[in-house]
Amino acid sequence: MLNKKIKRFLVSGGLLIATVLVNPISAMPMAAAPVKVQAAEIPTVDPQVDEIVWRYRTLDDGTIQKRRWNATRGYWVDPYWINVT
Repeated sequence: MLNKKIKRFLVSGGLLIATVLVNPISAMPMAAAPVKVQAAEIPTVDPQVDEIVWRYRTLDDGTIQKRRWNATRGYWVDPYWINVT
């Protein structure tokens, strides 16, 4: 009878040890399954050059003047009017 108990203990203990050695992942906490990530299209930045245009005006005395205007951003590039004639 003692021989049966020892045999049963060794078999059950050996089975437990064999299970842990063969399948060590089951003894560890489970991690999340890997997720397949697809690469998204990265939007490309298309830099735009400021559009600078000349604006002209004629004064009452007939003098023609010009000044540069930034049409992209909406402000005067030159701080003053330049006489053309």
